[in-house]
Amino acid sequence: MRIKIEWLKLSLFACLYSLLLVSAGFSKQTFSSTLSISVGWNKPPYVVEEQNSGFELEMVSAIFKKMGYPVSYVYVPFGRSNTLIKLGRVDAALTMNQRMDTEGLELSDPYISYQNAAISLKGRSIEISSIQDLEHYSIVGFQNASVVLGNEYRIATRKCPLYLELPDQRKQVELLLKGKVDFVIMDINIFNYLSTELMGSSHMSNVVVHRLFPKTNYHVAFTSKELMLIFNAEMKTFKQSDEYSNLVAKYEFLH
Repeated sequence: MRIKIEWLKLSLFACLYSLLLVSAGFSKQTFSSTLSISVGWNKPPYVVEEQNSGFELEMVSAIFKKMGYPVSYVYVPFGRSNTLIKLGRVDAALTMNQRMDTEGLELSDPYISYQNAAISLKGRSIEISSIQDLEHYSIVGFQNASVVLGNEYRIATRKCPLYLELPDQRKQVELLLKGKVDFVIMDINIFNYLSTELMGSSHMSNVVVHRLFPKTNYHVAFTSKELMLIFNAEMKTFKQSDEYSNLVAKYEFLH
């Protein structure tokens, strides 16, 4: 009987040890796996979908590389990024704002800022001085602009004769350049890039940039607080590096 009890103890110990090994192996595999990250559709010069490049993606990829993670980007309409991460289909989501539905998610420190503005054709000679003035004009904004840009903007656009939000920002620029709308609401660097691409040269001298909005800070949303804290630390170091300075110089942003 004594021998049988000792044998049972040894068997139980061996079983527990095996489970610990399996668990440790799984943890290691999970830690070293590729991270899936949702990101809004093409937003050059920040996001160039066809090449997995652009200022935003190159910066984020470099930070995750220093953390030891390869990344895989999942491109979705801007408004769906938080939906995917809340459903557990991705590990992180880019370009998240505190005005969005981020309950249950871990937001990083701000990693990028967009300078949104109301942009009109100079030939229209439109003069405005406040967000409220927008209510008299036809406008096309980026997707989720009515969430990101706050309550005053949302109230004004409800009174507009025409208001649309589009996930494809190239179509925004096209509508303005063809005279179909009075304003586009978008980041000035995105407008400069897309209008240059469409017209063959910079179109900034032919538009009026109405700076009605403060810069909008964006965060990376994570499902893991531990991963978010590591990202914050690596981002702080990266932004003090020559690599980051060279990346900023490469894209020559308007301010």
